[in-house]
Amino acid sequence: MVVCIASAWMAGCTSVGHRITGQYYLETRNYRDGIEAFEPVARQASGDWSIYYYLGRFYLSEDQPEDALRALTAASLLNPENADTQFWLGVTHYRLDRADLERRSYLKALKIDNRHLFARAYLAHNLLEQKNYSEALKHYQIVLSRDPDHSDALYNRALILGKLDRTPEEIIAWKAYLARCPSGARSRLAVDRLNRLGDFAYRNVLVGKRTVTLETIHFLPFDDDLAVQSRPSLDLLGAMLENNRKIVLNALVFQKNNVSLAEARAKRIKKYLLIHFPGIRPDRIRVSWFKEPETIRISKRTVHRQDESVRFFTQWL
Repeated sequence: MVVCIASAWMAGCTSVGHRITGQYYLETRNYRDGIEAFEPVARQASGDWSIYYYLGRFYLSEDQPEDALRALTAASLLNPENADTQFWLGVTHYRLDRADLERRSYLKALKIDNRHLFARAYLAHNLLEQKNYSEALKHYQIVLSRDPDHSDALYNRALILGKLDRTPEEIIAWKAYLARCPSGARSRLAVDRLNRLGDFAYRNVLVGKRTVTLETIHFLPFDDDLAVQSRPSLDLLGAMLENNRKIVLNALVFQKNNVSLAEARAKRIKKYLLIHFPGIRPDRIRVSWFKEPETIRISKRTVHRQDESVRFFTQWL
């Protein structure tokens, strides 16, 4: 009934009304209803580009890229200077596995609007898939200059720097990604890559059945006082221990040639967790300390030694 009313209203609707209605269907994700409302008007050979634009968006969301291509092409012919239309044409070409036409559409969108962030990011994705690493990196850098928190650009920038064998920059890029995106599957991959490069600013830790990414625990120089930036990692561990009472946390502290400092730091970690998470029984946090460096084996041939470090692992009760 709603669709019928919308269709009747659409017949005499203005261009502004079409855009309001189209946005409504997009925002409510009623793509099929949107198709049923817009198709009759499109069949009347309407001269309003927005009819075809929204129809193309609905088709694309309903996984009908061929229909989306016809609608968006019509929208482009009626209004060739609309950057959004060119962008969604590019997305449609991607869905149809037409990389060259996809890239051409993003370039058209950027020619119309040089600040179109989606077109810039998707152009970079396209170039990355085509292994045009230098050009992709250039566009990701532009994206990040305008949106420093763009997760795809942050991740892919680091990935490309690795492909280009620019290791010092790659390490910085992975850390920049992890500073903004500290959790999730890609974050764990980022940490694995960092560790393989010999950097252990972050570590992946298996806590029960879940692997989490933690920033390396730091202390004030020559002291056992925890650095402020280390508290979020301990807070995450503490919350997980409180939520899962069937696991025990082991904290191993390594301090080359200074076992007393290693002991003090290990005990400080336990004290912090017990104070801030009173639901944890003391026997569920076990600490050990060593005067030797930590040995970290990355592969059969690659071994790293950390003179000062903290390692966590859990056990089931």
